[in-house]
Amino acid sequence: MNSLKFYIILLFFLLTIVLPIYGELQVGLQFYRETYRLNEPIPVQINVVNNSSFPVKFYVSPLIYESFFFTMKTPKNEDVALLDSFQVERKNNTSSSGDFREITLMPGEEFARLIDLTQWFDIRESGYYYIKGLFYPNPDKKNVLIESFDYKILIKPPVIVEKQISAEELERQADFEKVLKLPPYDVIDDFLDAKMKKDWERFLLHIDPTRLIKSFDEYYNAYQNARSGTYQLQVIEDFKKYLTVYWQDRILSYKIIESHIKENDATVIADVDFKVKLFSYTLRYTFNLYKNHLNQWLIYDYSALKVK
Repeated sequence: MNSLKFYIILLFFLLTIVLPIYGELQVGLQFYRETYRLNEPIPVQINVVNNSSFPVKFYVSPLIYESFFFTMKTPKNEDVALLDSFQVERKNNTSSSGDFREITLMPGEEFARLIDLTQWFDIRESGYYYIKGLFYPNPDKKNVLIESFDYKILIKPPVIVEKQISAEELERQADFEKVLKLPPYDVIDDFLDAKMKKDWERFLLHIDPTRLIKSFDEYYNAYQNARSGTYQLQVIEDFKKYLTVYWQDRILSYKIIESHIKENDATVIADVDFKVKLFSYTLRYTFNLYKNHLNQWLIYDYSALKVK
């Protein structure tokens, strides 16, 4: 009986030490804002909290990056690179176990450090980023770590740059407003000009993809068989991307031949000269357009005939 009591006490003792390290410590991040600007500090506090009902011991290295670290990714799930200077520092500086400090957290207590992400990561572009905090309870054991949830922050360009971008964007939107009011003849002219300049946003502005997709069997079948509206929208987006590739042959020149308008329908014929490497050819396009409820003329179908 005494032996059984001894083993129960020993088991209880081991549980109080081992289990909280792996299961009861929680890591969280605390940002002071949701939005930052390029070239300014991005301080983040990384917290380790003891959520157990027992004291928890762990070790902390004097080199903060050996105990705490982060992953930083773009919305495309691409890793943000570390600064060259920081990589050199990590390579040239390591600590030994004898340098570690033992920390004991009582139930509900937390241990925190403040770190500037711009001192570690090479952040060059504005946009959204996803950050996850990592904590190593024993810096010597990199296979044992505790991760936080992903946190999302927005990094904007510097104020001066943002104002310039805003001005350019407003000007472009004003140009788009003019484009939306063009008659059929000018719609095709602007459409082909956008293709020549690879301005795909302006190029797609003249197309009704939900009607034009009917002329492309593979995409139209996928659109019809989509399980939900969300999948249909994805098919439409894929189709729009395909159009920018499908029209990749370089336009040398083009000429609008004629235009016919009958109420809300129009036909525009144009000769387009293409070049692929040393080979050139001419296609005569017949574009079919309709006028929508916003009085914008949109391409919903077309045919092409090689004339040279």
